[in-house]
Amino acid sequence: MDRLSVTSTSAHSAICSDIVIRQSEIVRLVFRPEIVDNPRDPRACIRGTFIYQKKGKGSDWDDVRFTSLATLKKGEGYQLEIKSGELLPLLLQLGALYRLHRRQGVPQGRHQFVRLEENLAQFLQLGEGDLHAFLDTHSNDAIQTLHKVLRWLASSTALANFIVADTDQIAILNAVLGVASIRAVRAVWESNRSNGDEQFWQQTLSEHAFVFSQLLAYPILVIRGKAYVGGKRLDNRHGNVVDFLARAKTSGNALLIEIKTPQTPLLAAEYRDEAYPLSAEVTGALAQILQYKDSLTQDLRRISEPGSEQFLLTEPRSLLVVGNAEAELTSVAKRLSFERFRERLTGVTLVTFDEIFGRVAQLEQLLTPPPEAHGP
Repeated sequence: MDRLSVTSTSAHSAICSDIVIRQSEIVRLVFRPEIVDNPRDPRACIRGTFIYQKKGKGSDWDDVRFTSLATLKKGEGYQLEIKSGELLPLLLQLGALYRLHRRQGVPQGRHQFVRLEENLAQFLQLGEGDLHAFLDTHSNDAIQTLHKVLRWLASSTALANFIVADTDQIAILNAVLGVASIRAVRAVWESNRSNGDEQFWQQTLSEHAFVFSQLLAYPILVIRGKAYVGGKRLDNRHGNVVDFLARAKTSGNALLIEIKTPQTPLLAAEYRDEAYPLSAEVTGALAQILQYKDSLTQDLRRISEPGSEQFLLTEPRSLLVVGNAEAELTSVAKRLSFERFRERLTGVTLVTFDEIFGRVAQLEQLLTPPPEAHGP
C-alpha cells in the first residue's frame, strides 16, 4: 500500500506528498496537494498544483524551474490532457484527503498515512451490525487479523496514547480480551462434560490455571504440574506426585491440587434412609491428597530447588476437583448427603467441575462490556 506524507507549513496548511498521475522513464505528471483551513467554505479544504517534469535517464525527480503561465502571449496557451484512467485515481486520492481534514483538520508536524485499498477502506466504513455479520462469516480470518493487531499494539505507542486520551478504554479492552479467554474455557466444558479422560482435564486446567484463583478468591501461581512432593524411601520408590503444586501469590502458602474427571462418581449407593456415603473414588482421592500434604510438609526443605520460590512453612491448603454435581446430585437427599461431607472436611476444598465452570460463566457475565448505546 502507498504511503502519504503530510507536513504542516503553518497552523492552517500542510503540504502533502505528490500524487503521481502519469509516469514514464523520463517524464511524469504529478499533482501536489495541500490541505488548508478555508474559513469561507470549510468543505473546500484542498488546493494544489499540477507539475509536469522531465529528467535524464537514471536521474532523480527534482523540482525544476517552472514556466509561468503569466509569460503566455496573446494567442498562446497550454493544453493539459488527463485521461479517464488517470482522473479517477486522482479523485479517489483527493477524496481521502478531504476525509482526513474532516476527521482531524490540518495535521500538525510531519505524519505518514497509509493509503488503503478500496475494499479495505469500505470495510472500515461498515456499521457495527454489518461488521459483526462479516466477522461472524469470516471468523478464522478475523482471529488471525486480531493476533497481528495485538502484536502491533504491543510494539506501538498508539495504544498508550489512545488510553491517555480516553482512560475508560483500558478497562473495556482488558474486559474484552478477558472475556474471550473465559469463553474459550467455557466452550471446552460445554463440549466435554462427558469426557472421562483424567489426563485431558489435567492438561486443560493447566492451560487455563486462572480458574483456580476464581475458586479460591485470591490469586495463586501454579508452580508445576505433576510435581514431586516427597515420600520416597531408601529404595527410591513410593514417591508422591500431585497433579498441580501452587502457591498463594501474596502469602507464599503452598496449595496442592488434585484433578479427577467430571465422570468420577461423587456418591456411592444409598446406605439406608436416604443417606449416601461418598464414593470410593472420592474418599480415595481425599486420602491421597492428605498423604501428599503430609509428605510435602515433612520433606519441603529437602525437595525445594535452590533459587526457587520459597513456600511458607504452614499447613498447606488442598483442592480436589472431581465429579459433576448438576448431573449426579439429582435429589434433595443426595445433595444433603454430599454437602454434609463437604462442609465437614478440614484442610481440603472439595469442588465439582460444573461448579468451576459455573463460576467461569459468572465471571464472563461480570466482564462482558455493556452494549454500546446507539441513537435512533
